[in-house]
Amino acid sequence: MCFEVPFNLYIDLKVPAGLCAFGIFISAALYYLSRFKRKSSLGIILFGIVCNITFAINYFFNSGIFGPNLLLFALAFLLIIAIIPKTQFKIWIPINVLLVLLILTVEYINPQLAKYAYNSEFSKTLDFGITYFVVVVITYFAISYIRENYEYERGLVIKKNRSIEEQNSMILKQNNELEKLNSEKDKLFSIVSHDIRTPLNSIQSYLELLSATNLKQADRLGLEQRLLEITRDTSSMLTNILSWSKTQMEGTHAELIPIKVKDFLINGLNIEKNISIKKGVTFEIVCDEDLTAIADQNMFQLVVRNLVNNAIKFTASKGLVLVKALKKGEECIVIIKDNGLGMDPQQQEMLFKLKASSTYGTNNERGIGLGLLLCKEFTDLQGGKIWFESKIGEGTTFYLAFPLK
Repeated sequence: MCFEVPFNLYIDLKVPAGLCAFGIFISAALYYLSRFKRKSSLGIILFGIVCNITFAINYFFNSGIFGPNLLLFALAFLLIIAIIPKTQFKIWIPINVLLVLLILTVEYINPQLAKYAYNSEFSKTLDFGITYFVVVVITYFAISYIRENYEYERGLVIKKNRSIEEQNSMILKQNNELEKLNSEKDKLFSIVSHDIRTPLNSIQSYLELLSATNLKQADRLGLEQRLLEITRDTSSMLTNILSWSKTQMEGTHAELIPIKVKDFLINGLNIEKNISIKKGVTFEIVCDEDLTAIADQNMFQLVVRNLVNNAIKFTASKGLVLVKALKKGEECIVIIKDNGLGMDPQQQEMLFKLKASSTYGTNNERGIGLGLLLCKEFTDLQGGKIWFESKIGEGTTFYLAFPLK
């Protein structure tokens, strides 16, 4: 419009020039109203009204049907459609169409109302050319604006759909994992209830036998020894179950402190050493001097004792269980090695998973495989690592790695 004011004055179209000057003022006012006063809806309504009125006035002062005015009404139609809410289409589209029909009808009835305003064919040609150029440029920017918004909204929809698909996929995966875990937990508790009930029944039977029968001293000692073994196995099983249950229900965290590894291995595995002696398994501890690891004392104890108990359980009489601790780089490596039964590939695959099943040692010591799951969880919580090597008939070696002090 700033361009149109001097141009219309140049070709002696004074009223259109005045309307363009008025349009500049109105555009600035509407911009301020919508951008700074945040009254966009009011601005759109005023724009539609002023746009149609000024183009209608311009029609009769710019040669009517013989001027480029219908191009301007088409431009007004495009601009209004580009900015108004879709719900207002039914208002502004009929207004534009009916206004054009009304103006054409009025001119048809009274042709003298639309005076021919050009003083030469050159000014007419120039006006049509400039008007066409302005309409094309504004149409280009309006359509670009619409396409940009369309692509933006389309991109948002695609992104949202992709996000929904990813969430659905994650939810389905989580549901499958939950169903799998629930199934495994049901199986676990079923085995636990059976495996606890069996030793308790045995303990009860042994106690009834001891109290009701006058046994020889050797037989009584044998029963008491068996009773002690069953009680110890059941206690170990319950300790693992309670520890695992606590991590599942409450969560847990590691309190990392420096631990003198040799002191713990020498003093903390006395029970396991006595068990190995009674079973006839050689039990050796080898540890570097002044080896200090960063770990949680209770978790470290539970992990090492579980691994040592398993090694003794699956090693036959006259076998060997070796516990070795050494420094390797910036880590303390604890090795628990036995020359017992070993594991086949299928057993190795399920080792640190909640795949509950009863297992039996070389002397029919009973377990449910929960201890190794605890070892894995507690080692990870302490920032350590656990892995193993095993071969059927040759034994198993477990490795623990913890940061050094």
